[in-house]
Amino acid sequence: MIRRILLLVSLLVSGPHAAAEAPVDGIPPFEMVRTLQTMQAQIAGGNATAVAAQRELLSVMEKAFLAASPSVWRDARNARAAVTYTLSGGSPRLMRSLLTLDPPIAIDADLATGALAYIENREDEARKRLLPLDARKLPMSLGGQVALVQASLVAREELPRAIGLLDDARLLMPGTLVEEAALRREVFLVAQTGNLDRFEYLSQQYLRRFGTSIYAEDFRQRFATAIARLGIADGDDRFPRLEAILKSSDPENQRALFLQLAQAAVVHGKLGTARSAAADAAALAPIGGRDAMRAGLYAAAASILPGKDIGEVRKRLSGLSRRQLGRRDVDLLDAATAVATAVGEEPTTSAPLEAVSAVAADTKRGDTWVTDTMRAAEAGLSTADALLEKANSP
Repeated sequence: MIRRILLLVSLLVSGPHAAAEAPVDGIPPFEMVRTLQTMQAQIAGGNATAVAAQRELLSVMEKAFLAASPSVWRDARNARAAVTYTLSGGSPRLMRSLLTLDPPIAIDADLATGALAYIENREDEARKRLLPLDARKLPMSLGGQVALVQASLVAREELPRAIGLLDDARLLMPGTLVEEAALRREVFLVAQTGNLDRFEYLSQQYLRRFGTSIYAEDFRQRFATAIARLGIADGDDRFPRLEAILKSSDPENQRALFLQLAQAAVVHGKLGTARSAAADAAALAPIGGRDAMRAGLYAAAASILPGKDIGEVRKRLSGLSRRQLGRRDVDLLDAATAVATAVGEEPTTSAPLEAVSAVAADTKRGDTWVTDTMRAAEAGLSTADALLEKANSP
């Protein structure tokens, strides 16, 4: 099993010739963790095969690590590897087992205990153990991972500190999945601060360096939502700046980003942004294809405005193919159609209300329509009107 997994990893990283001679016996934990991190770098680069391979490798590592002699973990490199494995998606079983060893493993007890608490969602314990640590004083391959975890622990309460920790994570582990995750998260934390220049810079960095990452789709969705919800693209000068960022990536990525942005902008009522993003997406979409249909939907939905030709908008909406739209877009189409229909209807002139006394005096309607409660209410209102008029008289 180990031979098969290591061969797969080598094929992903170096090609079959390098893999053929790879040693498999007696591989220490720290070497296996390096292999794991190399595979994760492939995930950051967009290698979908590496995702499934990583799951299998983690399973193999768990079995190998649990079967290792206790003396293995008295080597600091292997002890650090155990923490890295734990924070990289490994099973908590390993760290639970290692924390029972006597003599203890060769690593700071707070680091080991905190890592276990973090992946077991014991946040208070994780904070107590991990936040006092200085990630920059740890070996880089572990420090970046720890800084990433620390940032997630303080993001809700200490935004500036979380952003600083994500900067540390990126600098400590460049080119890795840790940097990809740190940069992806930092973009949205910076968006909350309103620092548009920094937001633009980090977004551009992510799109250029990790635009093909396995997690890029998640980035695009959150990116579009943040722009629409926070109004980052609002204003005559802002959308062109944002447009320049999006156009720095490849055409396919651009199209996906503009579509996500147009959709989110419609949902959040940022209609100017929605129309501009939809126009950019339409220019990049194959004619008659699904993406062109989506761009048409967002452009039409964002054009339902007072003073506009609502009939033309309704015509555009009715011409869209529901079969080419996803479920969320079909819901948006239905909502936009309903709004356009309501806006296009002529208001009806309501008949003036008649007094209860007038209706009651009509023998054909009074007995069947006017109730005792209604008569009492009108009498009460008449009394109140009389009192108010008396009180206001000189």
